[in-house]
Order: sequence, then structure tokens, then C-alpha cells
Amino acid sequence: MKFFNNILKNIIYFFVSLIFLLFSNFSLVDSNSMSVFKPVGLDEEVESIKTPKTVNDVQEKETQSQKKVAFLTFDDGPCINNTLKILNILDKNNIKATFFIVGKKAEEYPDILKKLFDDGMCILPHTYSHEYKIYKNKETYHKDLMTCIDCIKKITNKDVIKYTRFPGGSFNAVSNKNRMREIRESLKEENMKYVDWNVSSGDALGDGVAAYKIKRNVINQCKNKDIAVILFHDAYYKKTTVEALPDIIKNLKDSGFIFKSLNDITPEEEDSLVKAKVINR
Repeated sequence: MKFFNNILKNIIYFFVSLIFLLFSNFSLVDSNSMSVFKPVGLDEEVESIKTPKTVNDVQEKETQSQKKVAFLTFDDGPCINNTLKILNILDKNNIKATFFIVGKKAEEYPDILKKLFDDGMCILPHTYSHEYKIYKNKETYHKDLMTCIDCIKKITNKDVIKYTRFPGGSFNAVSNKNRMREIRESLKEENMKYVDWNVSSGDALGDGVAAYKIKRNVINQCKNKDIAVILFHDAYYKKTTVEALPDIIKNLKDSGFIFKSLNDITPEEEDSLVKAKVINR
């Protein structure tokens, strides 16, 4: 009798173990408030089906981050004629650009500056007076800069992000080198970044630089660049800049560039431009 009891215990133990093993390979899942049994491993199979889409999403983001970027920048406006023509071209192409403005001009044409702002352009200080005597010392320079920034704030009713551009560039040939160095260092101390350029349209060389020359300058200098900060001017006499702009935009698009303003610069892009001595040279 004892022998049969042992056999029965072993049989019961075997079936209990078998049931346990079977149930350990299932998970209880709630779907739409209905409990269903689903074998463990099905989630992994479903995920493997979704994986191609996930990989594509990642690849698309990587491709986006690897695209070449063009920052179109315009100095010395706003002006009564060319600024709005440039804005119209940018709007038609769904492009946001950066305008380094002259404070006196903004006071003269506040409606134009407000239009730039309302259309999503990045508005930054260039100078209030655009007179090179602002480089007399760092105090004189900062007074001019702050007057320009206050002018932008008054018209746009918004704070200005901490970028500026020196008239003539951060290493201009007009000002005393030691004073310019002091001014540059003082900006860095205030976490104000100064922006030069690595592509020049050449439209500053005269009031009537031929449109084909402006196009050639930009297109040639953008070759082999992943990030291009392009210098244009939207002052009163820069009619040929307006004429050249549509073809420049088309060529850059065809060459794989996307367009951004400094409102949308990424930390990685800023770091690259610092290393390239375009920002805080």
C-alpha cells in the first residue's frame, strides 16, 4: 500500500510540475478590459515587426541632423525698399533668416521691423549708429549696443537673444586692435556671442555689385561647407542683392542645404561655428 501511495505522489507531483511549466510560458494580458492568455515572446515578435519603422525614424532624424545648414543673415536694415522685397522672397520659400539691424533705421521704419518679427525672422542688434567711433572704447561700444537692443525690445515687445554682429566684423581693419580685443572679451564676460560669417556675398563692395557676382560668390564659397553663415546687406542701395537672392536660394536647396535663423541654432551647430571661428572668433 505504501508503494502505491509513493507512486501516486510522484504522479501528482509530475502533473503539478507540468502545469506549472505550461503556465510559466504564458502571460496574462488585459486588452480592452478582456483578459486573454498570450504566450510569452509574442511581444518580442510584435516589436520585431515594428522595428523597421523605428529604424527608419532614427535614420530620418540622423539624416535631418546631417543636412547642410545655411544661415542667411542681412545687415544694415531695415530700409524702405529692399528689406520688404527680401522678406517677400524668404516668405515665398518658407525660409527664416536673421536680420542684424541698425537701431536708427529701426526707429525710422518700425513697421518694417515689426513685419520682419511677425513673419518669424530673427531680429538681432548690429549697431545703433553704425559709426565706427563706437569702437573708441568698450564703454562707448556697449552704450551703442544697449541702445540698439532697447530699440528692438520696444518695437517687438520681446527680449533679444544674446547674439550680435560688429559693424565691419569682429576683426575689422578700421578699429584699434587692442580696443577691439577688449570689447570682444567684455562681450564674452556678459555671455553675449558675436557672429561673423564664413560666406560673403560681396555685396558690401559697392552699391551696384552685379547680381551674377553675388550669386557666384555665395555658391562658390558654400561648396564643401556643412554650415554656412552667409553675409548679405538689405540697405537702401542693395538692389542687386534682392535680384540675386532667389537663384541663390534655389541653388542651395538643390545642393542639400536647409535654412535656419539664429533663433533655431542647435548647441551642436553653435559649437561647430565657435570651433570654425565664426562665433566668438
